[in-house]
Amino acid sequence: NFDIRLINTIKPFFLKPGFLSLEYFRGRRQRYVPPMRLYMFFSIIFFFLAQYAGIKKMNKEDFIQTNSDSTEQLISLKVNNTAYDSIYLNDSFDKEKIREDILNDTTASEDTKKAIIGGINILDHKETFLATFMKKLSYVLFLLMPVFALILALILWRSRMLYVKHLIFSINFHSFVFGLSSLVIAFSIILPDKVSDYFLYLLWGIPVYLMVGISRFYDRKMIGAFFKTLGAITLYWFVIAIVFVIIIYITAKEFA
Repeated sequence: NFDIRLINTIKPFFLKPGFLSLEYFRGRRQRYVPPMRLYMFFSIIFFFLAQYAGIKKMNKEDFIQTNSDSTEQLISLKVNNTAYDSIYLNDSFDKEKIREDILNDTTASEDTKKAIIGGINILDHKETFLATFMKKLSYVLFLLMPVFALILALILWRSRMLYVKHLIFSINFHSFVFGLSSLVIAFSIILPDKVSDYFLYLLWGIPVYLMVGISRFYDRKMIGAFFKTLGAITLYWFVIAIVFVIIIYITAKEFA
């Protein structure tokens, strides 16, 4: 149910960072797709393409590994004070033996044991793990939008804007991240690897988009917007890195 508003929204959305956020608070909302609806639209496309591309890549790697002359991949584990330096991820990978040693390890907590065993089980359930991980990630990123808005409010405290303004800007920025990332993933699916790899450079448009958006929406000079962008991205990536580790840990425990 996007009708004509989608046409009015797409061009400024991709080419005029911060413009839609300004229009929203100028009261010109009927002409454009609402921020949350735009976010849902691009996030659904992103997670669908990301999961599809991930499964496609895993199947391709499995095919190459199966048909390779040398399929043994050496890994190194230390369980119950025993160093396993000659364990292979093929038929010689004795998963049951490793599970038994992990369960008998008195130095590790129960949660750690579940996470390690789950990590081993993921090798046999890659697609299920990816689907579960993506589902959790979609929820978490939705909850992180207010966190990014809070980061903006702290970094740009001199703007004296209400929190809701930072939130709308955050929603539009996340929508752009999903939209641009979806475009890059689509190219990676359609085009050969040697060609699609060049489109990864498009992702540099994300910090540039944020910088220009901050300059326009918060009425900052470009040099000031640059440092605000650097600070916001640094803090936000720190939060995202922690969240990623937690999601992987929790998801791995579910496969134990």
